[in-house]
Amino acid sequence: MTPKFGSGSKSKPNLPAKGSAPAAGTSGGSNKGLIRKDSHVKSPLTGKNSQPADESDKPVLGDINEPLDEALADVEVKLTQSPADRELHVRRYKVLRKMADRAGMRAALQQAARQCGDPFFGVKLAEALEEEGAYHKALEWRRWVAQFEPDDPDTIRRLAATAVRAGALETAEENYNHLLELRTRDEAPLGGTFFEEMLGKGLDLETRKNLQKMGLRLLSRALETRKNSAPLLEAAARLAYRAKDLKASQAAYEKAIQANSKHKNVDQWKSELLRVYAHLGLQDRWHALNESLIKSLSKAVHEARGDTRAWNMLASLQIQAGRFEEAIATLKESLRADSKNAQALWELGRLYVRMGRSQEAVDYYQDIINDPGEKKSVRRAIERALAELYFKLGRYPEALEIYMREEDSNIRMIAPIYEAVGEIEEAQALYLKSVAQAPRDAKGHLGLAEYWVRRENWPQAAEAAREGLRCTYATEEVHSNLAVALATAQMKMSQVNEALQTMEEICVAYPDSIQQIFRKVKLMLLQGRKEEAMHLAEEVRVSAQHQTGCAPSSSALWTLLGDTCSLLGRIPEAQQAYTQALKYDAMDATAVRGLGILAEKQGDLARALELYERFVVLDPLNLATPTIQQRIKTLQAKGFRRPAPLPPPGPSPEPLAGPPPAPVGRPGFPGLPPKPGAAPPASAQNREGWLGDGSVEDWYNPGG
Repeated sequence: MTPKFGSGSKSKPNLPAKGSAPAAGTSGGSNKGLIRKDSHVKSPLTGKNSQPADESDKPVLGDINEPLDEALADVEVKLTQSPADRELHVRRYKVLRKMADRAGMRAALQQAARQCGDPFFGVKLAEALEEEGAYHKALEWRRWVAQFEPDDPDTIRRLAATAVRAGALETAEENYNHLLELRTRDEAPLGGTFFEEMLGKGLDLETRKNLQKMGLRLLSRALETRKNSAPLLEAAARLAYRAKDLKASQAAYEKAIQANSKHKNVDQWKSELLRVYAHLGLQDRWHALNESLIKSLSKAVHEARGDTRAWNMLASLQIQAGRFEEAIATLKESLRADSKNAQALWELGRLYVRMGRSQEAVDYYQDIINDPGEKKSVRRAIERALAELYFKLGRYPEALEIYMREEDSNIRMIAPIYEAVGEIEEAQALYLKSVAQAPRDAKGHLGLAEYWVRRENWPQAAEAAREGLRCTYATEEVHSNLAVALATAQMKMSQVNEALQTMEEICVAYPDSIQQIFRKVKLMLLQGRKEEAMHLAEEVRVSAQHQTGCAPSSSALWTLLGDTCSLLGRIPEAQQAYTQALKYDAMDATAVRGLGILAEKQGDLARALELYERFVVLDPLNLATPTIQQRIKTLQAKGFRRPAPLPPPGPSPEPLAGPPPAPVGRPGFPGLPPKPGAAPPASAQNREGWLGDGSVEDWYNPGG
């Protein structure tokens, strides 16, 4: 019988076919060595165990008593006498794995597969190859394994997932379709990680788009016979959202909620549906669903006061709706119900900061830090939040003192402080040390990339950003900011097409982040694509307007709306949008800068000066900061001086700009006064703004 699914000689290793007679030294029986249902196999995407481990694949801990070199020599000798002994091959594989000899382990697995004809070794070799990113070679071995059990769902599932990572979409779709035939009674026949696989992280732009289309086709087919399947509807809603098919996403979420009203994830689906409504501009539906969800959660938390997840979601919805005082009451009540709710602890302090109640936030953070009954991990997280706040207030010595309590863990936060006071060599050494210390941490690469951007060392900035983008794990904020650093460097090196490609890829990765889409506008203008750029800017403006009309508390969206209006020459609307941004986050530096630019355009130079100075304190590491500092010097040279501080919008405001920062220092590195022209320190806040230097001339004015 001809084996199915990729068993042709051109697509598999040169190994014995299914049905070969057992070699000498092995047990007879056609099923010996086949993959068992409880075999230990890791997902090629998540790395999690999909099945419990079997006895032959337990971790190597106490089962090898002699030194590893001696154990390996012993098993090699025995294998010369019994070259097809499966247990000896398993032992050699385990010894090499424990020795971290990956090349030797791969060679041993390949030899074992050839000698024993056992798919166990093919599975392990495929896993090893996937861990190293050799997905095409891994796919060959998955195909070989599939010869032994062409109708085993787990085998076919792994083959399909590996084909996705290898970019072999036809093979992937063929096997996923076969999986649907095999799992006719399974509510989630495509697997629990199907949605994550369809995101195509690490694949090229076009492959990712095609992969998502394939995923939607497969989900549509699966739903033909499972119309109310919660996992399938959830995956379809999320994938359609990522593919920017908002109507399809809306329909899938609504059906999932209607058909599975008692499902454990129904509240989460409703919160995600709110996001879809916001993007579609369905304000009436958004407000009705948001109010309904707030009421149901308010009832739920009082019936089950220990439900931390419900408390946090309730506060999040209230914050999203701009109901800050209600959110504060909810967070305080949740802490009375569970004093160890770390998310509520952090969110309450952050809310005080957003409302301009900085001293209240400081006092609150200090109470937690000084509480001996609080967990050390929570105190450490709150300490960093307090240091970040000090940083935004320009209180650099106090921020440094906190970070120095655990110096080795905080190198990447300490570096910007030294950059602030002009100790550039020390700052650079710390940025480099941060990357060397944790080469797989994308945040460290981001810090270094942004440092090189500020130094206008574009090749180094591009290289650091690329290294960060190669890191396996990164949050959306870190990932997108790495792309912005890379695109900025490419743009400055006149690689406009490459910069545009970089932003295209990040837009596909995060399609709901319209900030990334707006960053493409300037690049398109540099290419001379004026009409297309202005059309895209108008699309972003409308989307931002829709979303702020639903969920008004996002200062980043209000600032983006201000940026687009400013670009399009809609000055009164820009003024209003920036003001709203500060209403919902008194420390939104980009909004402060936007108001300063508008004030200068309108001839109100005294107010422009005051706003520019406030911006420099709030976000002194922004790419716009050197340009704004130059504007400050120009205005001061014209005789303008800062008037009495203007209070920022928002309740209980506090001055956000003050005198120049004091020198900082640590043992061995005495503090120095700020040097003229030195770049100031980084802000930990999300800098969702313009891809450019922020100068007045940086804005394209169609009417000018």
